[in-house]
Amino acid sequence: MGKKEIGIGILGLGHVGGGVLKILDQQRAFIEQEISPYQIKVIGLADLDIGRKPESKRDNPFFTTSAQEVIGHSDIQIVVETIGGEYPAYELIKKALQSGKHVVTPNKEVVAKHGYELLTIAHQNKVQFLFETSVGSAIPILGVILNMLTSGPLEEISGILNGTTNYILDLMWEDNMSQQEALSKAQEKGYAEADSSKDIMGLDTLYKIFILASLGFRARLNLNQISYSGINEITLEDVQLVKQLAYRIKLLATARRKESKVDIRISPVLIEDGQLLAHIHGADNGIFLSGYGYGNLFFSGAGAGGIAGASMIISDIIRIIRQPHYFEYGFLLKDSEELKIQRFDQLENQYFLKVKLENGEKNKENIRNIFSKNNLLIKKTAEIRNEDGVNSLTMGIITDLAEESRFKIICSEIKELSYIRTINYLEVYRTE
Repeated sequence: MGKKEIGIGILGLGHVGGGVLKILDQQRAFIEQEISPYQIKVIGLADLDIGRKPESKRDNPFFTTSAQEVIGHSDIQIVVETIGGEYPAYELIKKALQSGKHVVTPNKEVVAKHGYELLTIAHQNKVQFLFETSVGSAIPILGVILNMLTSGPLEEISGILNGTTNYILDLMWEDNMSQQEALSKAQEKGYAEADSSKDIMGLDTLYKIFILASLGFRARLNLNQISYSGINEITLEDVQLVKQLAYRIKLLATARRKESKVDIRISPVLIEDGQLLAHIHGADNGIFLSGYGYGNLFFSGAGAGGIAGASMIISDIIRIIRQPHYFEYGFLLKDSEELKIQRFDQLENQYFLKVKLENGEKNKENIRNIFSKNNLLIKKTAEIRNEDGVNSLTMGIITDLAEESRFKIICSEIKELSYIRTINYLEVYRTE
């Protein structure tokens, strides 16, 4: 008896979609051992760029510029969407699910903005909507949260979730590059898109921590209630000061749950060079999970790149073939609990303060005196002298633990000084 074929259609043949084809071509024998007695057949491919039409493949799929043609093909059971962006991807995924097709996607924007609706449609049509690659690329973090950490609730999720910004910040730290120079190199390497604004501004990280928190805390959240910031204001001068202080700057996302409330934060922070997250290099991601019974767990791996993302898409395809009728997202359907987004009070934190002042040698001691007057110790300092004709100096200061209100009083007093050019700050990451 011949093996039953499972028809696959792929929408979008960029880095990730092309990676799916490459893995299916090179690892077909291994994959089909995992799904026996079935076998995969790539039936249709769609991309607006006809230059992406692949050369002859073993399955001899048809190529079209119409995604609808792939979705509508009767022999395709699983649609892989790798177009990216919100539109038209959202409409295409919705159409495929309504047509009774399973869908696999790495599209974190669509999942974050429309995931609850699309899961409901999938459930109504008795198909699966899977998106392992939407967070962590090659790190199977969603599978771990949904299928392995089921003995007790998650309490905290934190980590570096964006490979593009991590690669950029590493280049700035290691090669003394400006952010724009580092971004250009990331684009050359394929770690950043031509328009990387969603990465730089923190939106990509927002979508990912939203997905992690929704699944990890088994509850619905309101994406529009979450504030976020990215690395767009991080300068080479910031990085140079932080390097003197033996820290690194990383874009960190954190979600903590307490009863019916969740605190979600996305912002650049300082991480001391000896800590684990400081050594997540290049385009890698690193994710901490903390919960009852299993304590603190850490996962790291490739967070960007076509083959890395494609590997988890293949895993989702295999899950569907093995369990086509299994649906594990009932806790996210319409009548599920919704957690309130609320910032939790933090008793104390450390801060990194950057101050640029004129006549620095003369005036920097006044900065120290303001800290002393407000009973806040300075743990470390670094300086950069600016060659601008007015002897300006940029100071980097790591504070001792302080209440946020007291630290902000100090910032206000410094800001009022006539010789202060700029002042800004970041939080310092610390483990409890």
